[in-house]
Amino acid sequence: MKNVFLTGATGYLGSAVAEKLKSRGFKVTGLARNPASAAQLEKKGAAAVLGELADLELLKNAAKGSDAVVHTAFDHSGDYSANAKLDRDAINAFGEALAGTDKPLVVTSTSAILADTRTIQADEDYPFDPASSRVLRGESERDIQQMSQKSVRAIALRFPLFIYGGGGSLFLPFMIEQAKKTGSANYIGRGDQIVSAIHVEDAAELFVAVLETSTAKGVYNAATESLTLKELNESIARLLHLKAKSITAERAREEFGPVYEFLSKSNQLSAEKVIRETEWSPSAFRKIEDDIENGSYRKFQEQ
Repeated sequence: MKNVFLTGATGYLGSAVAEKLKSRGFKVTGLARNPASAAQLEKKGAAAVLGELADLELLKNAAKGSDAVVHTAFDHSGDYSANAKLDRDAINAFGEALAGTDKPLVVTSTSAILADTRTIQADEDYPFDPASSRVLRGESERDIQQMSQKSVRAIALRFPLFIYGGGGSLFLPFMIEQAKKTGSANYIGRGDQIVSAIHVEDAAELFVAVLETSTAKGVYNAATESLTLKELNESIARLLHLKAKSITAERAREEFGPVYEFLSKSNQLSAEKVIRETEWSPSAFRKIEDDIENGSYRKFQEQ
């Protein structure tokens, strides 16, 4: 049985990863920020280490005592640049601890670092957007790619803007609540910006797949479907019994605030590489529109 040290183990993505790992015979030890989180992990059959991402020595020691490290923690609140630096420091601490072992280090990245993909399904070599507020996470991807020179089997899973399922996510609840607030589900211009999505269970399964594939390394895009933002907002409108409307870029900047950056351009991924190089087999039946209208997001009708 492999021992996996997991950060973000009580978070939206990390908790799904923890459950998937345990179901496949892995022993999970999660980083817990406080006793309540530790108790939550232990209740679900995982061990816990009390500490923070900023405690780099603790991270190194935990990594050295594990067969693999999976890093899903990221603080999306507060100062994003400071949080991205902390994330990068943690990644490099793990890399330092695992140097010379060929043990796997799997971290999360984001497609938000990419330039506008327009109608293209971006591969792993698609250029970054130097103006993106998420550009520092691209530097973490570069760090991961260099770790193979130090005998670390380092992997960055680049997830799309929309990880969905279980009524959670980052952007989707924001968009639903925004539609409630304004009385319509609004998209920018023609709404022809194309975005990718992945169900949280398929995302969790991918972590297991890359751990179990001894040749997996480097950066992998992770997405299972794409749709336009008009289509996405039409689903939200049907959920809330509202209308989907086109708005100007100027109004969208006011309405969406910092999220405007991500809803004003296409952000579409190709997962061809990871499907080819691993045995990851995501469900063909999960669709974000179905989950919004008929699944886990129906709870927003009552809130």
